[in-house]
Amino acid sequence: MTMTKPWLIALFVVAPVLVLAWPSASSAQQPKLDIKVFFGGSVTNYVSLLETGREQEIFGGWQVGFGARVRRRKAFVEVLFSFNRWGYGFQDVNEFGVPFTAVAQVNSFELPLIMGYIPYKNPLFKLFLYAGYVNHFNTKIIASVVTAPEFGGEEITVKIKPKEADFAIYQAIGRVGVNFDVAMFNFDFNYSISLNSATKTSYRTSYQQLQVNIAYLF
Repeated sequence: MTMTKPWLIALFVVAPVLVLAWPSASSAQQPKLDIKVFFGGSVTNYVSLLETGREQEIFGGWQVGFGARVRRRKAFVEVLFSFNRWGYGFQDVNEFGVPFTAVAQVNSFELPLIMGYIPYKNPLFKLFLYAGYVNHFNTKIIASVVTAPEFGGEEITVKIKPKEADFAIYQAIGRVGVNFDVAMFNFDFNYSISLNSATKTSYRTSYQQLQVNIAYLF
């Protein structure tokens, strides 16, 4: 599994402090705080780099969360917390040598650290461009398991911990996106890609995800 470089994490911790601590020439340029509560949907492209080739599947998901955004001049930083449910699929053989196919839903939570630029703003509309580093933690897997037809085709639902499925508990994720405020509402579109393998298997697995969120600002 590829390790995340420590300087990348440090960048997203130190940079917001520098932005907010930079001297201001007027009170009008003091930091402004927005509280955001959001929900949305996602589409995940789950990729397995097997010896036989590259396999990928697409799954739907959703997320809900809240966080704080601090704006100053043309810059902003944002720290969000969200609960996410996303999907993936795999094929394997159980301890009895019976092949099976599984479609799983993964419960996880994320803590993104986001920095960005505000190219345009007026009292009713603001545009935000950003990039971020996402701390992603997988907590539970709910899988529908179907045995091969020649072995009965039985379907069962199991709930397991990530380590029981050789799944990574922590994932490092890179994210870029654009969002905009319209009065007290925020609309967000972002793209994420995993920086390390999603599993602890001998082959690499990763995912790319598109999210669409709508938020209410306080």
